[in-house]
Amino acid sequence: MALTYSVDVVFFRENFNMVRTSSLFSALLLVSACQKPPEASPAAPEVARVKVAPFSLSVLQDAAPSGCTWLRLESDGRRRALVTVDAACDGLQLAWSADGKHAAVRDPAGSARGPGRVWTVDLTSGQGVAQLLPEEGLTGAVGFDSAGRLVALTAHTGELVRRDDAFLFEGRRIPIPELDEGAGLAHAYRLEAGTWKRIETVATRGDADAVFALATAEMLVSSTVSGDSDALAAQGLDEGSQDAIRLDAVVPHRGHDVFGGWARVESRGGPLFAWQTTGEQTALMMPVRWEVEDGHLAEPEGLALPARSPVRAMARGDLLLLAGATQARVYDLGSRRLAASFDGLWGARFWPEPGSLVPHGATAASGQP
Repeated sequence: MALTYSVDVVFFRENFNMVRTSSLFSALLLVSACQKPPEASPAAPEVARVKVAPFSLSVLQDAAPSGCTWLRLESDGRRRALVTVDAACDGLQLAWSADGKHAAVRDPAGSARGPGRVWTVDLTSGQGVAQLLPEEGLTGAVGFDSAGRLVALTAHTGELVRRDDAFLFEGRRIPIPELDEGAGLAHAYRLEAGTWKRIETVATRGDADAVFALATAEMLVSSTVSGDSDALAAQGLDEGSQDAIRLDAVVPHRGHDVFGGWARVESRGGPLFAWQTTGEQTALMMPVRWEVEDGHLAEPEGLALPARSPVRAMARGDLLLLAGATQARVYDLGSRRLAASFDGLWGARFWPEPGSLVPHGATAASGQP
């Protein structure tokens, strides 16, 4: 007699970048909100900006009366609206085609109301088209293959028929790996003429990375769970290290009691220090310090983020981008001076350059430990 199994796989881990729905970055914001009313960002004193080479940012901005607009923001203040979607900015995920001509905007929160949605965007014309994600399975990632075709990776969350060491699916026997009792199916779909065509199905272990057992995943040049090639890696400091002791002396009161420790972020202009949460997934947050000209540790000028604010650190050439939940600060690494300051914008990151796309294997979590 056929036995049925219900497989419920959750795919979302942290992302600094563009993080997944249950990312530690988002969770940190939720914890902060539960602990006390949200803090308003302290008013930043007017700081003279240093001139730097032109740069472009990818940002999200709340649209009126609702929804979210994806923008390309230039260093001179020019803004190009790419697409406006009827979803909240917080949690939206992005992916780019290898040629930089197309992109995808995914709303993970939509999966609670149905299969979820993805908008495909022509970056030349600025036209965006909404598309429901595949109905069969819970989508773990959306991305582009090398030919620029949109692909969705899902895990089968419905009832599955299991016979001994295999699943019976559409007349096929699909061997179950290692006789895992929590095993399920993963599917890969390719969008063709507005329709999702299933191109691969495999049995997988029942864990958060199940969809990456698909061979199709290896062919993605960019996905909504990819890391950011500009993200800087953070290395936790030993509690008794010289740097940690020095930081504790300079910052005796962090302004929060989030468990963690100091971390060092290496950049072309020298180290940056920030508080880092601990656990399987980690995230950087305030306070942030670096060495100024006189050798003292100081907060980067004009940063002025709330005490509990998460912080993502990215670098492009001689530029450092520090991004809070809805803030972005760009610094010249040579002079350690503020070059640009933006508020009210979500998910700030440098606009990807050709060849800078990160394969699926470099996740948001591994892009910045």
